[in-house]
Amino acid sequence: MRRIFHWIKQPWVINAAQILQYIVGVLAGLMAVTGTASPQFMTSTIGPTIISIVGSVLMVGCGTGAYAVVRGYWWLERIALWITGIGFTALLPAAIFYSLRGRTSAIWLVLILVIWAICDCFKRYRRIDWAYLDPAK
Repeated sequence: MRRIFHWIKQPWVINAAQILQYIVGVLAGLMAVTGTASPQFMTSTIGPTIISIVGSVLMVGCGTGAYAVVRGYWWLERIALWITGIGFTALLPAAIFYSLRGRTSAIWLVLILVIWAICDCFKRYRRIDWAYLDPAK
């Protein structure tokens, strides 16, 4: 198994999971930009133009993050985490607004996932900043 991931910098298990998260983020951003998966609560709350902008931010942030993890550029991943965090934070007001209106219970899952994604960006940033994943420190 390690032979498959020999191109990923150490610690390879953590970095492989992070790459997978970034790929999912790029796909979610792509789906938002193309309009193939814009939820009705987002379209009615913030509009399709803002959804496209947020999707573009997620694509740029997550794509940069995936590249940075594969190459081992921790300084670039820090920038990508900021961009990705801003993209997820832009989704938070619409998710909170719609969840408080209480039309469906599924929106609570979306709200929890958005908050989880923001917390994961913060956690990864702190791990890099504390020299846990930065081999230069």
